[in-house]
Amino acid sequence: MQDTRYLPPDEAAARAVDRLGGILPDLIAVRQQLARLQAREARLLAATDDVVADWVKDAGLQHRSEAEMPHRIAAAEIAAAWRVSDRTVQRQIGDAATLVRDYPSTLAALEAGRISAAHVRVIVANGAIISRPELRAAYEDAVLPYAESEAATRLAPVARLRAQWYSDTTVDERHRQARLRRGVSVTDLDDGMAELVAVLPAVLAHGAFDRLSQIARSAQDSQAGVGDDALTDDGRPAPSDTRTLNELRADVLSDLLLTGEPSTLSVADGGLRAIRGTVQVTVPVLALIGDRVADPFEATVLVGHGPIDAATARSLTADAPGWDRILTHPVSGAVLAVDRYRPSEEMRRHLRTRDQHCRFPACRVPAKICDIDHTVDRARGGATDVRNLAHVCRRHHTGKHHSPWRVRQRPGGVLEWTSPTARVYIDRPVSEVAFATDPEFDDAPF
Repeated sequence: MQDTRYLPPDEAAARAVDRLGGILPDLIAVRQQLARLQAREARLLAATDDVVADWVKDAGLQHRSEAEMPHRIAAAEIAAAWRVSDRTVQRQIGDAATLVRDYPSTLAALEAGRISAAHVRVIVANGAIISRPELRAAYEDAVLPYAESEAATRLAPVARLRAQWYSDTTVDERHRQARLRRGVSVTDLDDGMAELVAVLPAVLAHGAFDRLSQIARSAQDSQAGVGDDALTDDGRPAPSDTRTLNELRADVLSDLLLTGEPSTLSVADGGLRAIRGTVQVTVPVLALIGDRVADPFEATVLVGHGPIDAATARSLTADAPGWDRILTHPVSGAVLAVDRYRPSEEMRRHLRTRDQHCRFPACRVPAKICDIDHTVDRARGGATDVRNLAHVCRRHHTGKHHSPWRVRQRPGGVLEWTSPTARVYIDRPVSEVAFATDPEFDDAPF
């Protein structure tokens, strides 16, 4: 006969957490060992690049096509042994040479297991705009502490901004060149599918994606309001819409481009014209004054992406209602003011500016689709105050209330999360990392 006796829920949870606590240290150690091996591989690939460079030099190969052949031969040799593409290996050799030659501190952090290969890729990719060795070293010093405490996805926007500070060229100059590469392309896929890719200015791309998301969510809300008993015009049960949010985005995009309206779905709350795409930008005051060359420390930031050019920043801070406008101190980077046109929303705007995304460790769900959570529950006396509020996505909001995870808020919006196995993780606001702080502007401007 089957034994149907169960442990009390608290005892079962405690037993599972204890077992998880025994596994976790080994998992962390394995990741550190992988990082050390990846660093070793990078050094060996860089040594291969040195061998090829000596080959080209010793043979006096000066023509580009002649000098390229030794690189291909070396890559093919390694690729055959690894059973991978030689093009992939040749790219990896180049990346490894760049890491070893130009980013010694980053390589050392990888060797020590303090960061992952994903962090390395973010640091090196964003540092490509820095040409002077001493500035590149300063960039490394600025981003590595953040890399050692955050996920690579969270590192990316911070690295973009810090790289801009140390770059020889301004965002405006690079954006003018990058705009020339905008375009649309189609790549055929298997099973009757294809990939439509649009390369656009970041502000337009994020705004377009946000509008697609809002229309798709409106369609989901409309379907949710119909209920299971809905009927068609001829009295038959209406089919339920099982499409995911991403599927709805794709259908909305197709309809808008081909017919001008989302004909395959119903949009609630005022129709299509009532839905506008929004993005959030953080703007240093001095970036809005005239057409003078912007100081590198005055980069206007598209939240969730990175610096944008000053011309776009000036146009967005005009009276366009689709944009959230936040002005920052020209020296400290502290938030001076949020859009004053709707004072009742100032607190939410301040929090959205501070947090930018879900504040659970490593989560990057945008703040605008997160819940604003009382760190100390309101039912337990928690105040509705920016010092007791933070953005948390629905998944982690639910987990906070229905799992052993605990969180407390320190001064400056810093969150201290404690896991079921008693590990402590510190999550700092993006604004604290991306901008300097100034005690004069510590408090919210209301």
